[in-house]
Amino acid sequence: LEWFLGGDEEEKKKIVEWNQANGHERSCIFEHRLEAADKLRDEGNNAFKEAEYPTARHRYYSAVWHLDFDIGQQWNLMEHHQKDLDTRKLKVIGNVCASYLKEGDWVNTKRAADIGLRHMEKAGLKDDEATAKFLYRKGYANLERGFCEDAFEALKKADSILPGDRQVKHALKLAGEGQKIDREKAKEVYRAVLLTNEEKACRGPDWHWPVVVARFRATCRRRCCRRKVA
Repeated sequence: LEWFLGGDEEEKKKIVEWNQANGHERSCIFEHRLEAADKLRDEGNNAFKEAEYPTARHRYYSAVWHLDFDIGQQWNLMEHHQKDLDTRKLKVIGNVCASYLKEGDWVNTKRAADIGLRHMEKAGLKDDEATAKFLYRKGYANLERGFCEDAFEALKKADSILPGDRQVKHALKLAGEGQKIDREKAKEVYRAVLLTNEEKACRGPDWHWPVVVARFRATCRRRCCRRKVA
């Protein structure tokens, strides 16, 4: 739960109390805890299908609580048990990320995607589809937030893993177009910094009177300079 709730002890306490009050006590037996997590994840998926995303996340967080083993407990797990645990965590993280995506909560979509990618790397999980999904969601969230360069980087990686995916291709195209616009804007800002006050005053629509006056003065000054040179 620390992944998602951070230091929010009050929210974590509510999750624990809800589990205990609704017959989801956390067992000391490994297999029972996995079964409880699977059941809660299924409940979350049912809520997700009904577009009840906060309820879905609550069940996903409850599932994570059952999958939380301290370091000492994990140390004693056999390799296949650890893989079962890590795989279930991966699925729940993916569900949480998808729920934020559906709500248009781009900050938490990106955050959940990063958590998923970090978990896969730390656990040594190899799943191209899951990796591509997290990268796509991270990229799409960054695109919606206006971070086109970061979006393009994530989406490019997703496209290299699952080439031909229409959603990824479309988002990648938008990110590329956004990058070009951002670069042109950056160039424009840089050019504006180099302009003199007179040149800045001359920039604007032809019908704007202060611009007309500034251009007239600039023209007169240039003509005077030519006469002096002659």
